[in-house]
Amino acid sequence: MVEEDAGSVIVTWGLGEPARVADVEYFGYELYYYAPDGTGGKRFGVRFHEKTTAHVWDHASSTQANYHSDSVTVSDDSIVVRYQDADLGIGDVGTIAAFSYVNGVDTPVDIPVTLLR
Repeated sequence: MVEEDAGSVIVTWGLGEPARVADVEYFGYELYYYAPDGTGGKRFGVRFHEKTTAHVWDHASSTQANYHSDSVTVSDDSIVVRYQDADLGIGDVGTIAAFSYVNGVDTPVDIPVTLLR
């Protein structure tokens, strides 16, 4: 789920059963979206490795903002990341989906996303 409020974007990933993967070095979750014409958009992510980090990649400007672990809240059933000083950056969202990855290998299925504005 993605929520946009004044001055931040909040992304919540609902968690299911743990993946059965041997030798996990790092893993993470990503959300991406584009305008209906395929332009613009951003990619919001969180990565768990030696330390937890989050980031926003802006497709239009080819820039990335990085966030420390204090922006990330983890519970048994969800991961919530508050991206301060961020916005969606486009009025209409066309394509929007999320995915997870383990050791840099993406899952083959796009996870549905609910956008709240």
